[in-house]
Amino acid sequence: MSRQHKIAILKYTTKNFWMLLIPLVRGLVAVRFDFYRWLKGAYWDLIVVLLMIGFAVLRWYFVRFEVGEKGIFISHGVIIRNEFTIPYPAVACASATRSVWMRPIRAVTVAIDSDSHSTLGNGKKADAELIIKLSDYTQIYNNIPNRSDSTKITYKASKANLVLFSLVFSSTLSGIIFLGTFFIQGSRIVGNQLEEQFMNAVSGVTEFMQKIISGVTPAAVGLTLIIALGWGFSFASNLLRHINFRIQRCGNNITVRNGFFSKWKYYINISKVNCADLRQNLLMKICRVMSVHVSCTGYGKSRNEIPVFVPITTKKRVMSSMRMMLPRFTLDDISLKSKPSYILPFIGGPLIAAIVLPVGAVTAARLFTDWSNIIKFLLIMGEIPSLYLIAVKITAKFTTGIGFGNDTLTLKYCTFSQFHTVIVPKSRIAYVKLTRTIFQRINGTCDIWVYSRGEHASKHRVRGIDVKKAEELFGIYSRSENDAI
Repeated sequence: MSRQHKIAILKYTTKNFWMLLIPLVRGLVAVRFDFYRWLKGAYWDLIVVLLMIGFAVLRWYFVRFEVGEKGIFISHGVIIRNEFTIPYPAVACASATRSVWMRPIRAVTVAIDSDSHSTLGNGKKADAELIIKLSDYTQIYNNIPNRSDSTKITYKASKANLVLFSLVFSSTLSGIIFLGTFFIQGSRIVGNQLEEQFMNAVSGVTEFMQKIISGVTPAAVGLTLIIALGWGFSFASNLLRHINFRIQRCGNNITVRNGFFSKWKYYINISKVNCADLRQNLLMKICRVMSVHVSCTGYGKSRNEIPVFVPITTKKRVMSSMRMMLPRFTLDDISLKSKPSYILPFIGGPLIAAIVLPVGAVTAARLFTDWSNIIKFLLIMGEIPSLYLIAVKITAKFTTGIGFGNDTLTLKYCTFSQFHTVIVPKSRIAYVKLTRTIFQRINGTCDIWVYSRGEHASKHRVRGIDVKKAEELFGIYSRSENDAI
């Protein structure tokens, strides 16, 4: 039986453990490293910190694992022992993270996941997550894949494709959340200096912008800077994470590697892949480029992790890569399309927003004349995405539908501004249901929901399908499935 790397002790400390160390260090500096005076004033804080470290060491000591021939045995728990084994054939995805600060001490974070629910009682975590020595990690990865004599097929993404992928899938919101956390936590450490530096930067940019554009306000500049910084941080982190992206298939096993400073490696069992999702936004659709994401328990489960399989490239190259890496996932022609008269539910939301925003802005500008510049700025910021969404939803209306293949279903639909072409093997479909609203009963349409298997069933909604055709085609599909069984 082996234990985790000793650095794992830090994982078992509380979330705000490091915040308790900051006042202790500041106090030591304040008394000019006079340890007697420092201990006299901070001994209670030291006792609390030592107790937290002691409890973390205790938790680490009682976590053990053993890499066997048929599976991985794990035992944990101080008072109540929890022991379980994960058989290798049941593993859907195993990921290994070599963080930039853990590589010098030869420590690796390994997460192993299957389609069953986690024994830890948390669906957001893997079945097992260990920080182990590099030698133990090598032993696990040598045992997990099923042995195969098949030829290895490799796909390596170009740097240009990875830059484009990072541009498209960067989240401004996640970047803003990081900045907010940075300023909040940073202000606790260095007082108000961070806020003052940011406001000085805003003032400087405002003065520069006023020389170019008359009427610009500090609020508009501040909001623009926050959005730009948030998106920029998200872009940089995505690029550094996915750089050197390489995917390799050997038999029924797929290995994904990526990362620049920190290194990530994933083992994926093809038979456990629930569906493949070919994603596009409107610009990508016009340029005929797309990226491929997959649904597999454990892949893309961690925070800020994207389950990418093929980064953005042309449709022709995507199809070629799919044939090599996922030969069972074939793209079928759409035979069941959205009903022609079913258009208002697609464009209704953004159309209302595009009409209401100017009316509301004009009314607000008359009532609050001093705020007219800010109101105009907010109107432009709100109207652009509304008009963009109208174009997206019109396109979605004419591309939504379902295709039936011998072994797969192809689902085309749009969620918010993302176009999805989802390929689901019939063996990975949990169930299908048809739903109808009051208005859909009037115009003879329905929504089709397809649920794919996995630790948590993922759902795909195709809207506005003619109910009679849906019942007829899915009836034939169900009978053919029963005949096959």
